[in-house]
Amino acid sequence: METFPSKNIPITWVEKGTLARNLFLSFGFAIITALSAQIRIELPITPVPITAQTFVVILAGLLLGSTFGSLSMLMYLFTGLAGLPFFSGSVAGLAILKSPTIGYIIGFFLAAQIVGRLSHTPLLAIVMGTGMIYLSGVFGLTLILNISVIEAFTIGVVPFLIGDLIKGFGAVLIAYKIK
Repeated sequence: METFPSKNIPITWVEKGTLARNLFLSFGFAIITALSAQIRIELPITPVPITAQTFVVILAGLLLGSTFGSLSMLMYLFTGLAGLPFFSGSVAGLAILKSPTIGYIIGFFLAAQIVGRLSHTPLLAIVMGTGMIYLSGVFGLTLILNISVIEAFTIGVVPFLIGDLIKGFGAVLIAYKIK
């Protein structure tokens, strides 16, 4: 069982729950991710908005663990692909596949998996999970916008570094309080 360092407090809720409960929590986090996508701040230097999604992704990984945290992000992606207005801005359905943010959304699944696996070391979980979101996001930006990796890093990572670290630490504090 994963625990917070020196507290012996379990990090994930799912270890004690039934499959139905864990699936319900996963879908709940998919909905919270969709709601957090609507908190949107546009920046003139990038096509990627600031949202609260990275906070929710890290929180999902910490509370639900790697399996159900990443499942919640798959539920978010596929529910949005099905046409529900889950994505940030006016993008809905399959149009997200041509959006500059698709790489980040795919990265949410991978990040929740990483955060869940590393939840016993929250600082490493934040850094690695956020790093995976950035890596996927930069890859998506290079493909969709046909720009270099350096340009994609400049517009897709640099403007978000400080805010995402703050969101990551906030997610750890909330996960700790919930426990």
